[in-house]
Amino acid sequence: MAPDTRLERAVQGARGSGVLRHGARLGLVARGCFYLLLAYLAAAVAAGWGTDRQANANGALTTVAETPFGLAALVGAVLGFLAFGLARLAGAAGDHSVGRLRRLTTAGQGLFYLAMAATTLRFVLGRGGTGSTQQQRSTTAALLLNPVGRLVLLAVGLVVVGICAWQVRLALRGGYADSLRTQEMGRRTRRAARIIGPVGVVARALALAPVGVLLVVAALTDQAGRAKDLDQLLVALDQSSTGRLVVWLVASGFFCFALYSFIEVPYRTTHAGD
Repeated sequence: MAPDTRLERAVQGARGSGVLRHGARLGLVARGCFYLLLAYLAAAVAAGWGTDRQANANGALTTVAETPFGLAALVGAVLGFLAFGLARLAGAAGDHSVGRLRRLTTAGQGLFYLAMAATTLRFVLGRGGTGSTQQQRSTTAALLLNPVGRLVLLAVGLVVVGICAWQVRLALRGGYADSLRTQEMGRRTRRAARIIGPVGVVARALALAPVGVLLVVAALTDQAGRAKDLDQLLVALDQSSTGRLVVWLVASGFFCFALYSFIEVPYRTTHAGD
């Protein structure tokens, strides 16, 4: 049997795996909870609630960890993100019904959620600084110490910006819902998905795109301080009344994306190359 044939069968086997599909749906639940927490943390910045949680992955993970079932929830998130990431990669490799660019962005999503799984696992294993502003600063500074690291930082920034731009395009053109089985939805659910989906997808992309842009700037200028994570951006925006309004909009956008993630759980074809 040719190697490419074995690979194709493995990919299609992964796409058809019921275990992977159910695990990917757990990943959608975890994603919804994650962005719900980000919405709360962003709102805390805008409202001045005085929380010591950063509005980033570390803040969300720390908030979950402090709940009675925090450890179990985090382990579930690791498994869910892992399954969702693998399902997206399988979709990118095995779904030939869409174009290469769509499959490339699907692969980017898959890698992102594998990174989320790794980040959450590191946190579970006792690395409490995982996903924090401090870790972002040290990682950026370390990458800028050599030319290869600068290229990696530049590539990551460009990928983030590219995926965000593509998702905005899809949301505005309705392509975000290509893998939703809308025919199985009730009328109200379908209407909610059509309203909440584009708003949430665009809001998330516009909130995260500046992070990618600043990574590119840091790589090109060789200045680690130019890179900012989500928490730093929100805190900087909160210094003015106009910026505070933007922070509220970011919080609202994350909330919409969280709701849309929950809507997707029973209806999304997670193994599609959309």
